[in-house]
Amino acid sequence: MALNPWIRLFVYGLLGLMYEITFTALWDLVQSNFATLSLKGYSSIWSFFIYGSCTFCGEKFYNLYKPKFSAFTRGLVYMQMAYSWEFVSGLILRRFNACTWDYTDFRLDVMGLIALEYAPMWFLTGLFQEFIYDYLFSLSHCQHKRCFVNGDIPE
Repeated sequence: MALNPWIRLFVYGLLGLMYEITFTALWDLVQSNFATLSLKGYSSIWSFFIYGSCTFCGEKFYNLYKPKFSAFTRGLVYMQMAYSWEFVSGLILRRFNACTWDYTDFRLDVMGLIALEYAPMWFLTGLFQEFIYDYLFSLSHCQHKRCFVNGDIPE
């Protein structure tokens, strides 16, 4: 039995926050020409829900279409999913003055809500997530001796 869907959703949200905090810390480091060594990353609690739900849907896609689509095609779908999720989430959050990102300074932005310069990152991140999907599906609640199976108390 794989991990509970709610646990996987939670893990995906946490991973998304971790990715974003790491990415923004490294991005600021590069933008400062390696002068800002504090590596202070940042995110928003909204990102937890955005990444968690998008990645959970990516998991569903992966489970249905891995045998049917090449890794390249799956990467393109993940990239499109990430952009769609970010754009729609940004539109909703902007409506309530809660959108925490603004890509208007990017050359290839769309309404300041997505930056097409990030396409390779979304492509690769989507494919990387497949390893996470496989790992989480390999976990079971009862893979150790102390687990209660069918109501039995472990020895």
